[in-house]
Amino acid sequence: MKGLAKAAAAAVFVIAAVLAGSCSKDKETGSISFERSAVYFVPGQHATIGFSTHNVQFQTLAVTSSPEGWEVEVDRAAMTIDVTAPARSDDETDSSGSIVLSASVNGGGSVVSATLFVGLAEKVDFSDQPANSYLANLKETNYTFDAMHQGAGLAELATARVDIIWQSAASLIQHLQLIDGKASFYIGTDSSDATKIKEGNALIGAYDANGSLLWSWHIWVSDYDPESAPLELNGHTMMNRNLGARANANSTNNEILSSYGLFYQWGRKDPFIGPATYNAAAGTSASMYNSSDSFVYMQVAASDTETGTKEYATKNPTTFITGSEKDADWLQNAVSGTNWTSDNDPCPYGWQVAPAAAFDNLAIKENLNAPDAADYAGKFGWTLTDNNKAEGLFMAAGRRSWYNASVQNYFDESLLTRATEMQPWVGYYWTSDAAGMQASVFCFWLKVDEVEQSNVRNGRPMGRANGMQVRCVKVR
Repeated sequence: MKGLAKAAAAAVFVIAAVLAGSCSKDKETGSISFERSAVYFVPGQHATIGFSTHNVQFQTLAVTSSPEGWEVEVDRAAMTIDVTAPARSDDETDSSGSIVLSASVNGGGSVVSATLFVGLAEKVDFSDQPANSYLANLKETNYTFDAMHQGAGLAELATARVDIIWQSAASLIQHLQLIDGKASFYIGTDSSDATKIKEGNALIGAYDANGSLLWSWHIWVSDYDPESAPLELNGHTMMNRNLGARANANSTNNEILSSYGLFYQWGRKDPFIGPATYNAAAGTSASMYNSSDSFVYMQVAASDTETGTKEYATKNPTTFITGSEKDADWLQNAVSGTNWTSDNDPCPYGWQVAPAAAFDNLAIKENLNAPDAADYAGKFGWTLTDNNKAEGLFMAAGRRSWYNASVQNYFDESLLTRATEMQPWVGYYWTSDAAGMQASVFCFWLKVDEVEQSNVRNGRPMGRANGMQVRCVKVR
């Protein structure tokens, strides 16, 4: 397709290989495969990609399709395909497309082929920014990060391959592979608007040679720059949206849902996806997909001596570990103190889970005595402000229940005000501070029957088995 966005001077091209074979007779089997699924170069640079074959007529190997402007040649003796990307992207060249290598199968007329996607893309390497979460905010870009060490902890991993554990949109993470110890993937454009990045969240796992999960990293894909308009609260520089959120607005139901972000159990680095609907109807979760775009489902396990450990949590990032009671921890043998150290902090590089002090002295900006105050019921969040006039929208996404992991979003009697009935909505934000054997939470709520009684509370102790939102602050 012509006319796609032109790459910057630092652009590179990505070549992705996917085996696609067919045969017309049961006894005729053959294949072609490439040594890598993606290779990156600057525009105009040459690339040589090796391939292998099985039971094909060697003399019939040929390129049967390629994008306009790309130079492609097959070297049968060397078992390679030579590709040269166009020096520039313009109306006379395709900035992306498919190269198809085909051959006839021995003993019959069947044909097998391998298809390579080629395209121009920018390149971003996170290898010098070790973390458990990476923010990808550029479209048509190849991202890489170190997959041989544990996030910010830097302990070595025997990584043999990488794979998608879950992603919030089908084909959000494209062309994932392990190259020279780095996880490499491509982020494309929104299918409905090629000028925008395709947004969502994903979890990428590192696996050993036996297929055991060793570690995982959250990939936060959003058109968001955390350095743009951050909140300066109580001496802390805070992101102006929730970790994992694709927006921070509440004018429409879609904006509300996009602004919730992800849910975390206190002390766990890996996120859980949010609700399927903005009002958390029936407590159901949004859809998740694997690398084949098949559905992935969150699991639930009661905390015991096996499941209530950091080792189990690391190897089972899609399992929500429930507590025995509302004030309980998911972690067995927990102690008073923080589980969110640099090794397992869920925020991107240079950021960390906000301490309780960052939420001090915040108040609701909206007029709670306004004649139409009851309309706030549809807003699912308050604009909060401090004494220095800094202000920002904080979404009320409720929580994932310590009891069964379902998403609940209603005001209840456990807050320090009267509640005559279950009514929306409430916001919960973890802090990095412990509260004895519980954790310190910043929360706020709406009282539909008495809107003027809506309020905020900082430092509320809550059980660590709950799943709540996170705001990140800059490391000081």
